[in-house]
Amino acid sequence: MKNILVTGASGFVGSHLLKELTDNELTVVAIDRQTSETEKGSVQYFGLDLMDPKELEKIDFATVDAVIHLAGLAAVGPSFDEPMNYINTNIGIQVNLFEAALKQGAKPKFLIISSGSLYSSNAELPLTETSTVSPSSPYAVSKIGQEQMAAYYSQRGFDCIIARPFNHIGPGQNEGFIAPDLTKQIVEVEKGLGNKVLVGNLDASRDYTDVRDIVRAYRLLLEKGAPGEVYNVCSGVAVSAHDILSTIINLSSGEPEIVEDPAKMRPTDTPLIFGSHQKLTNDTGWEPEIDLTTTLTAVLGDWRNRS
Repeated sequence: MKNILVTGASGFVGSHLLKELTDNELTVVAIDRQTSETEKGSVQYFGLDLMDPKELEKIDFATVDAVIHLAGLAAVGPSFDEPMNYINTNIGIQVNLFEAALKQGAKPKFLIISSGSLYSSNAELPLTETSTVSPSSPYAVSKIGQEQMAAYYSQRGFDCIIARPFNHIGPGQNEGFIAPDLTKQIVEVEKGLGNKVLVGNLDASRDYTDVRDIVRAYRLLLEKGAPGEVYNVCSGVAVSAHDILSTIINLSSGEPEIVEDPAKMRPTDTPLIFGSHQKLTNDTGWEPEIDLTTTLTAVLGDWRNRS
């Protein structure tokens, strides 16, 4: 397996994934609607709108060994206000990819990126791949739809693997997620641009994994994962939002005032979530390697450089 197509290639996860793949001597066909590049090293770029099936005619799927499908709407919060947009976009893009490959008579392996957020809030912890699924957001519903479409196309002859990543953080992540939202405000305090950090529910605990560990898991799943299987990608450890905030503050030079913002509260918010990566480890040998402090140090440096 040498030639990998990556959708959403210019995004937070995509940029790290491209590095992971090329560092391991794989060539990449990178698709992103906003890309302005055409070719860089072993990466060939295409600026395509994946919601338009005709755009995908520009891709020669016969030359592609595997697809890692990242493109779509990723932030959970906005999905409550835009449920149909999330359903149409996240499921529609995936259908267009499969159909484009079918029309060309090609059947590359697909790694579909789902989400650990679709598990039931009442399921026993740690969450495993057999835990009950009960989505708590339109975003999670869209991910279940993607998994079901993958199951359908498996019946059409495609080898499909499902990855269910839990919360992932790291340098390059934009606002709309807890680490960048908090870090940006703390950097502003460092620079004297304010003295407050607005927060949502700090008691919620989640399973966070460095994005660089996550993209390594994706590469290993393509190499060693079993078609038709679902894999959690997670650290196996729960960390509260309060601990993330405290760690960032301790790493910074600022002393912010913490203010609760009702606008940052979600309609539903499960208090504790963490998963098991045992199946992934058994099949691929993957283990998380980057600790939270190292990750948040990189995130803080990233936002200092952006300011």
